[in-house]
Amino acid sequence: MRREPSGSAALLLVSVTVLWGANYTINKWGLRELDVVTFNAIRFAAAGPLLLLAAVVFERAVGVERRHWGRLLASTVVGIIAYQLAFSTAVRLTSPTESAILIALSPFAAAGFAALSREDSPGRRTLAHSLVALVGVVLVILGGSGEVRQVHLLGDAAALAAAVLWGWYPVITRPLLEHYSPLRVTAWTASLGGVALAGCAVVAGGGGSISWPSAGITWFSLGYSVLLVTVYGLVAWYHGVRRIGSARSMLFMFAVPVAAAAFAVVVGEQQLTWPQAVGAGIVVLALVLAHSRSRSDRASRLPAESQRR
Repeated sequence: MRREPSGSAALLLVSVTVLWGANYTINKWGLRELDVVTFNAIRFAAAGPLLLLAAVVFERAVGVERRHWGRLLASTVVGIIAYQLAFSTAVRLTSPTESAILIALSPFAAAGFAALSREDSPGRRTLAHSLVALVGVVLVILGGSGEVRQVHLLGDAAALAAAVLWGWYPVITRPLLEHYSPLRVTAWTASLGGVALAGCAVVAGGGGSISWPSAGITWFSLGYSVLLVTVYGLVAWYHGVRRIGSARSMLFMFAVPVAAAAFAVVVGEQQLTWPQAVGAGIVVLALVLAHSRSRSDRASRLPAESQRR
């Protein structure tokens, strides 16, 4: 299996970071009307069947062997149920920028879990590029011109939990990608997560039906979350993990806060200051250096590999 980064994998991950960055604001719009559990229940109850249908159309099969169901359920609990609830809680209780910088710490969690599992241990250059990118993230998030808001401890704790969960998610899921496509894995985790979250929403509502939204902005937020963040975003992210490895793919998480800040500027919720612009440049530079170095390492190994053959 190839682990080296390719142009197509990099473009996929860039597009995902842009969509997920904007989601910090768009998700918050939907949470003005719906609670965290109900929002995610509707989101994944809609996304799951769409993903299963796509798997049938493109692969003609959606089956998963019994021996893999344990890991599939673990991936669902970690990456769909726990992470999404923690993420939405953080976005709802804190500002998008507060949650963004904390969740951006997930590459360190990914590197730690990968090293513990001995599955995809990161090298020194990956860690160095992560530290450089983190400097850029701090400038983007803390370099704004607005006043510092009061810290919401519960929301910050949820954001930290989300960072750990999202760092664990690609590590625990990647073995499934040795046997199944990203589309099939995503379809099942989203579907199982949707069923579990729907049950939680019904119980939380006193055993009645789920409360449906009435505001147009809430429906827009849900549609964006279903089609772009979940259906496209998760499939594209899986492809990136499969192609370049969990540790290096998590570098792109550093670009999500940059995209979040840029989207906030576009919709008029904040102004971009020069420290933020510098920070965005640092993040992009770190990503470019990381992938350029990986490609050069691959090229230097090819002659030796050909001689061994």
